[in-house]
Amino acid sequence: MKIQRVVEKISSFLAQLSLALMKAVLTSAIVGMVLVTVMHYMGVPVPSAVELLRGVSRLAHVLS
Repeated sequence: MKIQRVVEKISSFLAQLSLALMKAVLTSAIVGMVLVTVMHYMGVPVPSAVELLRGVSRLAHVLS
């Protein structure tokens, strides 16, 4: 009985955590797309998606 309650609490926690993570990723993607669109509309040179991903991979390599 006690183990079942612990498993339910952990399951509930993981469900809430995954939902929060999904919301954060989705919100970041939407905000990013809006910012890139506004910058492009204003005439600011925006790097391509390939260049952005290359920069992210370099940053990840430096930080690891």
